[in-house]
Amino acid sequence: MTKNTYVDSEIGRIECTVSGRLAAMLKPKEYIYSITEEELIFDVAACNSYRKMTDLLNRVLHRPSDKELKVTTVMEHLESQGRKIGICQHEIAAGILREAPGLSEEGIVDSIDEIPDAIRNPQSLSQTKMTEKQKAFKDVIDAYNSDAEECDKIKNQKLIDDTELDPDECVYIAIDDVGVKHQKDTRKDGGSKEGKYVENTVIHVESKEGKYTITDVGMKNAFTLLVAFLVSNNLLENRFLYFFSDGAKNIKANIEEYFKPLCPYTLMLDWYHLEKRMTELLSMALRGSKDERHNIRYTLDRKLWAGNFDDAKNYLQNLERKHIKNQQRLDDAIDYLERKKENAACYALRKELGYRNSSNPAEKENDLVVANRQKHNGMSWSYAGSGALASITAMARNGETDEWIRSGEIRFGFDDNNKKQLAA
Repeated sequence: MTKNTYVDSEIGRIECTVSGRLAAMLKPKEYIYSITEEELIFDVAACNSYRKMTDLLNRVLHRPSDKELKVTTVMEHLESQGRKIGICQHEIAAGILREAPGLSEEGIVDSIDEIPDAIRNPQSLSQTKMTEKQKAFKDVIDAYNSDAEECDKIKNQKLIDDTELDPDECVYIAIDDVGVKHQKDTRKDGGSKEGKYVENTVIHVESKEGKYTITDVGMKNAFTLLVAFLVSNNLLENRFLYFFSDGAKNIKANIEEYFKPLCPYTLMLDWYHLEKRMTELLSMALRGSKDERHNIRYTLDRKLWAGNFDDAKNYLQNLERKHIKNQQRLDDAIDYLERKKENAACYALRKELGYRNSSNPAEKENDLVVANRQKHNGMSWSYAGSGALASITAMARNGETDEWIRSGEIRFGFDDNNKKQLAA
């Protein structure tokens, strides 16, 4: 792996055997940055426009007017670094996946028989601990049901069984997509028009070992990195994967493609998006006073919160005619519940146990890694530029920036500081 080369302003040396070779490698408008300058550039990249970033750097670094950094210079440097980070990550992933039995370099199972049994059939807690956990579950369920009406009680045994017994055995993976406006194409003869948006996929991985953010332009690229990360950090053997999503079809399709042949997993529909979608559909389907519509939604939410999707569907099917404004929208709501019930969870039980119910970590990372910097009025991005900035910001979130700046290497693993925070 080729290392980056910089001038170290503190000790006054160039980390290169022949400085002339370094100069020969530079492209127009490329410079050798000191480690301090590089750290500043990376630090301010995530939350400032290129123009503000350049002005700030020139002031902080006390650059004379004839040696000021230019906006295009900083922009091209960051995009170059972002591309190098992406290439480095995929080189690491390819090396990991080449050594992983039964997997292709894209992270897809190509030989099921070679997948280790500890991945295909993970072993859970000892029988004694399992019995203790199950008794604790029963006590929680009984306490919840004691105050609930019959139709709102926790009773879906499949969803109860799907609820994890011990979070320490689990890996929680939240996935979200964010689209930023794509720059207008400058097409030449034979050129092909690209999409209207640049779609960045952000994946948040959390386990007892720590947290890690993965991002890439294109969901398949991101999933390749995800599989490699799980393999490299021993997060597949005797572990149970729990995916959270907003219910998007492409997320579900990719999870099935990459993980269904590989290992057991549970895909959960995020509670926030379930409630939001039902609100959208029923706002167009229902009529009546504000209180009447509120009571219908409240009754429906209690059933969904307990994971009783069939009861919720039956409730909507049997609404009195006087409450229905648009039958088609009501049918859409019923169809939605039917389609999504396979990814339902017992949200009430998870809440009582202190477990996660949403894909919020991925959406928060999406805000921090992509949206806060790239989704503003008047902004548009190339695929390379958007992905590069997202990679740089994700690297900072993962605590890998210093290692990259000084050695051109990526840990591709949990940050020790992050581990300590989780342990505390």
